[in-house]
Amino acid sequence: MNTKLHRYAMLAVASALSLGATQVLAQSQAGKAAGASTSEKAAKALPSTDAGKRRGKGDRIMTKDELRACMSLKDRNDRNRVETERRRAALDKERAELANAPDSGAALHAAVADKLAAAKEVDATYAVHAKAIQDWNARMAEFQANSSTMRNPERTHEALVKEQLALKATEERLQGERKTKIAAYEAAVKEANDKAARGGDRNSDWNKRNEQLAAAEQALLDARRKWASECGDRRFREEDETAIKAGK
Repeated sequence: MNTKLHRYAMLAVASALSLGATQVLAQSQAGKAAGASTSEKAAKALPSTDAGKRRGKGDRIMTKDELRACMSLKDRNDRNRVETERRRAALDKERAELANAPDSGAALHAAVADKLAAAKEVDATYAVHAKAIQDWNARMAEFQANSSTMRNPERTHEALVKEQLALKATEERLQGERKTKIAAYEAAVKEANDKAARGGDRNSDWNKRNEQLAAAEQALLDARRKWASECGDRRFREEDETAIKAGK
């Protein structure tokens, strides 16, 4: 009995976009592979009396070897389709994880920005303190210039000295805080750069595997086109198919 192989869907592949990396952050973006399906065509075997009236490779009954090759190609395409879809899903998931990782570009910038803001806050407080020192210096200069004419210069001098000690203590505290905040900021910058470098390596690895998968997807598309061209709508003998499946 003569039977036709059915044409099946070709896989339409869209190559994924690459992830990129900068010194401080790695960003990523990627596209997705998509599959397009078509309905299978079923055809009845032509009576043997009509075979000689038809022309073209698609109307000639396949030999057993041709059928074996077509069956092998279809099986291989089916296996490769499952594998490429699995790899694509895994890469898409990994791409999302890279984009949302704690050491992603946005997270790294946020960590550095927080430390920088803390250091600037100390600087702002220090600027206010510097004005207080300038004010004290002006009042001390005025005291020294006019102390001889004051009724109670000792009391004024004592108040100025007490204020001077307080200003000095505040300055030492602010200097310590500023040193700590700047050290934290510099450490955050170093950590961000180190993480960005590691993230860049991961992104580069993702891009490499994505390119390899895109090549595999294209190869699968070509193989499915080959099956459609050389095997689709071709007639074959069912006894040959049975024998091939039995390993004969």
